[in-house]
Parts: sequence; C-alpha cells; structure tokens
Amino acid sequence: MRRGRGRRRRSGRSALCGASGLRLYGACDAARRDAASGDGLARWSWGDRRRTLKLTLAPGDWTDSALIAGGADSWEAAEGFWLTRPWLRTEGCPGVQGDPLAGGPVAPSPQTVGLAAVFDQDGPRTGRRNGRAYEYVVRGEGDQPPPAPSGGYRLVLEGRMAAFADGRAIRCRAAGPDQRPVCIGAVRLDRVAFEDASGKLLSEWRGG
Repeated sequence: MRRGRGRRRRSGRSALCGASGLRLYGACDAARRDAASGDGLARWSWGDRRRTLKLTLAPGDWTDSALIAGGADSWEAAEGFWLTRPWLRTEGCPGVQGDPLAGGPVAPSPQTVGLAAVFDQDGPRTGRRNGRAYEYVVRGEGDQPPPAPSGGYRLVLEGRMAAFADGRAIRCRAAGPDQRPVCIGAVRLDRVAFEDASGKLLSEWRGG
C-alpha cells in the first residue's frame, strides 16, 4: 500500500493486493492546542523555544468501533490511522490559497478513510502501541533551530491487507442516508516510518 496522500500510486504493487506500502504526506499541519490524543493523525509541533520540532502519530483505539466489531474471531485489538484529504491528487502537502469570498476560517471535513492495524489474540505483542505514540524529534544543525517544514513530512505505512469475516478487506458505514460513509481497511502492519519531504528516512518502527 504505497501511495501519495493524493492516492497517486508509486512503484510497487497495488494497495489492495499483497504486501505493499502507503506513503502519506500526513504531517503537513502543526498540532493544534485542542488536538485529541490518540486520534490517529500525524502532526508536527515546535519544542521548547522552537529549538526542536517533534513529529507525532498516536494511533486511535478502534477495537470497539462498529466498523471493526465482529471483524474476525481471532482479532483482539485494532489501532487506527486516518488517511487525511483522500480527495487530493498531489504528491506533496497541499498549498493554502485564501478565498476573498470566504466568510472566515473553514472547518476541516470529518475523517472518512482510514486503516485499522489488526492484532490476533495469540499474535506477537511487539507491534502494538497500546496508547503510545510514534515520535521523532527533528534537530537543527549545530546551535541553529530546525527550519519550519514548508514541504511537510511523510508518514509511511507498510503491510498487507487483512480480511474481515465476510472476506472483504474494507468496510464502509454511514450514520444516515445523507451522510458520507466512513470506510476502514483492515491491515497487518509491518512497518511505520517518518520521512522528510525529499524521502529521507528519519525514523522507523517494525512490528513482530
């Protein structure tokens, strides 16, 4: 499952077939003060006196979600990641252009596309985060602070699609007929990594 945030597929196999990876420009936005812990979104934030910059991603606990419940008898836990802005077709973080006709700040759309890393009851525990965030601290050269990330950072997720009890890899559910459905894909996650905008590896975590 290796694609850009805009769903443009890079080299490798399809995101829905076998082992592959998904590359997201998931840390485009600075963390807000009201950002919820464990919301499944990648962000960056300045450290003390802006001397460092920290990338964070805290997977959500989706074990009891209606989209995950009854997924498979062997599943014991599910940790979730949102795929933000799935409608874009760009290879980088989206540019912001002001609209003189807009009446004020526009609220972001609710998240509607995600991946759930599923874990079996008798499987290894090493890949589970159990509420712990993936974190990496970016430091500047010498005594200089790191520059603001104009191009954002990449979040890389690698693994294989898993199957729900009905054999499908993706489930969708809508709160009502006038609501956009939320779709979740089940995955066996093998690797999580942060990269800079040029693709340089910053840090990685491997399961199992």
